[in-house]
Amino acid sequence: MPDIKLPTALEMVVQAKRQYVQERKTKTPIEAIRALASMQRRPQPILSTVTDDQHVLLIGQIRHSVIEAGSEKPDTDGDSYDPVSSALQCVHKGVDGLALFTDETVYYGGLDDLVLVARAVNVPVITQDYILDEYQVIEARAAGAAALVLSAAVLEPGLLRSLLSATQRNRMTAIVQVHSRQELDHALTISPLVIGISNIDLQTQQHDIEITLQLRPLIPGHIRVMVMDGIRSADDLKRLAHLSLDAIMVEDVLLEAQPNVAALRTLLNGAKA
Repeated sequence: MPDIKLPTALEMVVQAKRQYVQERKTKTPIEAIRALASMQRRPQPILSTVTDDQHVLLIGQIRHSVIEAGSEKPDTDGDSYDPVSSALQCVHKGVDGLALFTDETVYYGGLDDLVLVARAVNVPVITQDYILDEYQVIEARAAGAAALVLSAAVLEPGLLRSLLSATQRNRMTAIVQVHSRQELDHALTISPLVIGISNIDLQTQQHDIEITLQLRPLIPGHIRVMVMDGIRSADDLKRLAHLSLDAIMVEDVLLEAQPNVAALRTLLNGAKA
């Protein structure tokens, strides 16, 4: 694992996640989750098959509702959190896939929302969570995920390799997420099929597209590359268009500004060609 001091807030999330997973394992044995997963349809492929390399996938990142300290449920005033409605709107716009936050220690809904979204749409769904145990991999498979994210920031090499293998055995795509050069070097030691570059600086928690611009040239050509942490503007897309990316997450706020994603796709694929 890279010698990186995680922000206190992230350490607290990871600790809470470990406790949460242990509670779930005690409540529902892994054999029961495996049985449920075996009854699900085969996950749709995403970044896992040989495709036309001129096509940049656009992944709609569904807006999430954050748990506030002391609160018990999302605020229902104004724009309430409706992941299924957001997912359907993104699909109607023409996205190639969806990404959904499912960490129940931070976001409302969690796996329940993943189940609802996966059943409602006909595109692959990526679950964004801190995966720390094979149990969570199988839970994601049982909930209908096509892919999941493995964080190089919080997983030591042996566990990262083990979870990548578990994800592949469950026929899902493993996206190894990196935020820095150290994490990228860490990730490359396990030869992942897909690397997701996060534009969030872990120390400042600020969105910084320069992270992608710096890291993309360091990733070998045989590895698929996704830009994560939803792109918010057409200007950001223009800056990324020349990087030979395979997929980009775009926030629903950007999709809302477009009648469909055709213009965004033309911009990306035209530059890549």
